[in-house]
Amino acid sequence: MNPDKFKSVAINIKTYRLLEELSQKKFELPISMSKTVEFLVQKGHEEYKSNANRKA
Repeated sequence: MNPDKFKSVAINIKTYRLLEELSQKKFELPISMSKTVEFLVQKGHEEYKSNANRKA
């Protein structure tokens, strides 16, 4: 795996199971757990930036 493109993180089992459920049930079709994390982090970051802009 290319370390310039990908990094690993450790999560606890409870969070892993929640992520697994989201990846299987949140979307029209099941998607990979890595794509689920990517989607949720990007969405969360957009909300963060939007809120930061409102406060400024």
